[in-house]
Amino acid sequence: MTLGALTASVAILLSQELSSKGFDVLFDHASKGTVPPETLGKIASWFGPEYNSITRLGFLDMAVVSKHTQKALALVEIEETTDKPKVLLGDILATLLGRGIKFQGNRDLRIGPWTTLIIMGRSRWPSHQARISFLLKQAEEIKDKLDKVSTPNASIGRIVIDLFRDEKDLLERLRRQVETAIQNAGFEN
Repeated sequence: MTLGALTASVAILLSQELSSKGFDVLFDHASKGTVPPETLGKIASWFGPEYNSITRLGFLDMAVVSKHTQKALALVEIEETTDKPKVLLGDILATLLGRGIKFQGNRDLRIGPWTTLIIMGRSRWPSHQARISFLLKQAEEIKDKLDKVSTPNASIGRIVIDLFRDEKDLLERLRRQVETAIQNAGFEN
């Protein structure tokens, strides 16, 4: 499976499940022509006075957005090959340090306390869960400090780090995390 293919297949399945419930699943990594073009594109965290290639901090793989309010309820990054702390923390910090989230370079995603940032890492080692718990606690403390200095993306309400073993496990875990994010944002799923 090529890099990004796992992410795309899971995003397509989630999109099929959530579309009829009033949610758009925006994502990257699928081949053009295989999904509606309005759902496919880069999702970027950025800083500064305006969005451009110089101000991009990082990309996310997926966003679950309410069709009615345009609020991003879940922002998702899937690390298909690793659960290394520097990678997972890099995903979190590149998102939290930003001024906003853009889709396809021109659509602002509305983020705030209703948004959950979900980081999924591949791991075959259950013993890594203690390390993940430590990283999550530290990420929450960083988020709280950034929120106090008015870093806009730090207004994200919740951060989740979860580990998966394979495609089936990823789909099950991500489905649960997204359902929880939707419920926590006050939406029915």
